[in-house]
Amino acid sequence: MSGDSTRRTRLLAGGCVYLVIIALFLVVAVLLLLSVMVTGFFDRPPEPKRTTTPSRAEVTRHHLEDLAHDGTLTNEEITYAARDGRWHQETDDTTIRITVTYPDEAGSPEGCYRFVLRRPLNLDTRVALPAPGEGCVPRTPASAPIEHT
Repeated sequence: MSGDSTRRTRLLAGGCVYLVIIALFLVVAVLLLLSVMVTGFFDRPPEPKRTTTPSRAEVTRHHLEDLAHDGTLTNEEITYAARDGRWHQETDDTTIRITVTYPDEAGSPEGCYRFVLRRPLNLDTRVALPAPGEGCVPRTPASAPIEHT
């Protein structure tokens, strides 16, 4: 019987060696995978910064919408909404068109916005944010209407 116990011991010792080798292999594989993941994470290009501040046109649109809720839109209210922009107003029976040009972008179409408000002005009045330059026509000084600052 003493021969059986040594054989069992050898099988048990051999099995433990195999388990240790498999465990070491798994540890090395996990460490290698983590190494690849971490270097890939740090090699990524930085994400572009997102603009969190609204553009002047968005602020103007929001103010015009709020100021129109009482049913009127005065020159003072438009001046407040346009802030530092020069503005011109055209009205007819169904719409009010306000063209705003911002000073640092006055020579480019990107600095000009035309906001259209449908009448009657009330709590349901909405002002869409137009594309830059949409509805803006370059004017010659002789034909340009009086603009408010």
